[in-house]
Amino acid sequence: ILFTGLFSIVENVELNENEYVMKCIMRALNVAKDDLMDVVGVVLEKLTAALAQVAKNPKNPQYNHFLFESIAVLIRSVCTKDAAHTAAFEQFLFPPFQTVLQMEVVEFTPYVFQLLAQILEFRPEGAGLGEAYTSLFAPLLTPTLWERKGNIPALSRLLIAYLSKGPNELVLHLLGILGVFQKLVSSKANEQYAFELLRGIVMYLPQEAFMPRMKDILQILMMKLQQSKTPKFVGLLTHFFALLIGKFGSQAYLDQLNQLQPGMGLMILVQVWIPRLQAASPTRLEAKTQVIGLTKLLCETPALLADANGQQIWSQILACAVKIACSPESHLNSLSVQDNDDDAEIGYDATFSVLHFATRPARDPFLERWSNQWASVAHLILGK
Repeated sequence: ILFTGLFSIVENVELNENEYVMKCIMRALNVAKDDLMDVVGVVLEKLTAALAQVAKNPKNPQYNHFLFESIAVLIRSVCTKDAAHTAAFEQFLFPPFQTVLQMEVVEFTPYVFQLLAQILEFRPEGAGLGEAYTSLFAPLLTPTLWERKGNIPALSRLLIAYLSKGPNELVLHLLGILGVFQKLVSSKANEQYAFELLRGIVMYLPQEAFMPRMKDILQILMMKLQQSKTPKFVGLLTHFFALLIGKFGSQAYLDQLNQLQPGMGLMILVQVWIPRLQAASPTRLEAKTQVIGLTKLLCETPALLADANGQQIWSQILACAVKIACSPESHLNSLSVQDNDDDAEIGYDATFSVLHFATRPARDPFLERWSNQWASVAHLILGK
């Protein structure tokens, strides 16, 4: 009855996109949660009809934002309960989403990319990409899409969702993905998205697919380091190195960097990485990744102990790992920040409007390993 009354206002063209009504629909859907299952088809039909209407001439940014948030609530509530429902959402939402993309409704494209990422992230493990997502992928690498500042956060997330769900299919597109990475990393405003993409490649693609390209990737990163050694870039770079070592061992890190210049791996460690960790400790998932990467460096690089200089470097690495593991600021016991739906500020933002109900916690690259960081450091260092 509530939704019937609310949608009767939405469908009344004379009442003209009432943002308060759409916000009420969003909140009601969020509160309904499990009770949604009986009405999800009808509600989704009403929301997509409203989307088709406003896409012709977007006028009210707040109304539009709450409309997309309402769709995100539905996806989250239903697919959290059963991931198999993603197929129904794809069937229902792909046609209006493709219309928005074809019409180049620039106000809506960041929303569409967020919702496409959300549905793809919920796809059942092992289900692959499916026909609709596969056909959509190549156009996502179109350079003009990446020139619009508002698209970049959502597009980056969508590409990472593709990497996580269809790594084998995406190997063929690796050069195109690396082209996007190179474009993003060249801009100070977008370098964080470049590293998110790079971490996605390392986390999800087969090692044999991207390792032959690692020398080129590192060359780009070292040039950027020379030109723009900001604390932010150094933080992103050392996070990436910790992930690389955590996944593939310290020798992979040393071999790849030493290809560029003999001794570069240790030089970066001494001149860039250790000073960064001495100056400021990372937090949450990066803190965990750093502890794992540093611990593997300690345990897998016996050559460091061969002389006094190496021993000093080894002890500095150990001090950094212990500092992170022991610091309450690392928040190692709460690796992701969960927003309260009721307290969250939800609404339109002119720069980039994050859909609150489409967000998901960051993926832990070492989910199955070493839940107690300090114990891990101790066990590995002591050889237990």
